[in-house]
Amino acid sequence: MAAFLANVGVNASHPVVSPLHADGTFELLSIPEAVPWQPPMVLGWRNKAVHRDPDFTSAPATYGDNCRRSGRAFSMRRAQRGDLIVFLARLVDNHAGFYLVGCLEIDDVLPDVTVDPGEGWWDGNAHMRRARTTGSWDSFWVFKGSPKSKLFDRAAPFAREELTTVFGDRLRWPAHRTELQTIGSYTRAVRRIEGAGEEWLRSICPS
Repeated sequence: MAAFLANVGVNASHPVVSPLHADGTFELLSIPEAVPWQPPMVLGWRNKAVHRDPDFTSAPATYGDNCRRSGRAFSMRRAQRGDLIVFLARLVDNHAGFYLVGCLEIDDVLPDVTVDPGEGWWDGNAHMRRARTTGSWDSFWVFKGSPKSKLFDRAAPFAREELTTVFGDRLRWPAHRTELQTIGSYTRAVRRIEGAGEEWLRSICPS
């Protein structure tokens, strides 16, 4: 089995931030969709259609990605039942930082969706909602979460020490880049993690 580290939510390129509160609770804001809101898409911040992915509000929890077409998600084509997806997000209090915000234990996979599969556990996923609105069935994948999947009650910091724990000590930290920029560069694509890094990621996900 393996774990996958996936960067989600709004980032520095968006006009809003995901807020982190003093007690460690947070609000994860979803990235905007490229098309105007229509049902069954989700309406979010500033009355924009947003891509709520992962989705922990529906049962079961789901996560989707363009594993066939998008280089950032190629590694997830190897994902299977029992693997873990851990979600990393950029949260902001007085300063921006990266935090682990939730995890999804894979219970089932719907791969390479090119036509509407009809009703099923995937109905609430953002990729499915967008495709049913726009007709763009672009070979996306949807991952079903087991009942163990959840958004964390409090964010877990993910800084230099945590990145080294997950990826090992051969990382480069260029002097001309901030720690935040370096962590962002290592986590921009979904990363497949095995060994000690996987064990640590599983240990921070509540059972």
